[in-house]
Amino acid sequence: MLKQESSLRNIQSSIGKTFAIIPLSPNHWTILSLLVALAAGIMISFGELFLGLFLFALAGLLDLVDGAVARARNQVSKLGGFIDGVADRFVEAIFLFSFMFYTLPEIFIDAKIWLASVIFLGTCMPSFVRAYADHKEVIEKSKALALGGLCERSERLLILILGLFAGIVFSMDFFVYSLIIASVLSAVTIFQRLLQISQR
Repeated sequence: MLKQESSLRNIQSSIGKTFAIIPLSPNHWTILSLLVALAAGIMISFGELFLGLFLFALAGLLDLVDGAVARARNQVSKLGGFIDGVADRFVEAIFLFSFMFYTLPEIFIDAKIWLASVIFLGTCMPSFVRAYADHKEVIEKSKALALGGLCERSERLLILILGLFAGIVFSMDFFVYSLIIASVLSAVTIFQRLLQISQR
């Protein structure tokens, strides 16, 4: 585990040093990732799924660059972290909203309901539960930040991206099933965080 974390830090350090040469601030990289995600959303809404998936993957890579550049230049700030976190939510929302304009197969219920479910249960609620617990001083800030769960943002996005890839290659049913799985696991995550908060 420690070796994996060390390797990840080394990779991030290398990325930071490489991209720090380019005259863009960490916040510029964050905005760039948001613009690429917007382009990806437009591509998906027009039915260009493979190009949209590629652009969203690129947006994800650019999201890694901003933090790596900030560390390489010693420009890490609370404001930068805040902007990065807000941009992350917008990128995920753009990804999901773009499918509102694409015809998806109906599985159990309309796929748009599954999309809305992931947006609410996945993108919004886990972060809200953590922030609101801290805001209301139900638990200490450090404990709020440590709240985990079965399906956090990285796991949720991995499920959706793999589902979309399988959907492009085989059938879009796989993507809708990934939405269902992400919704269910996100609901479990919310329950886990509420349980953790009640036990503090």
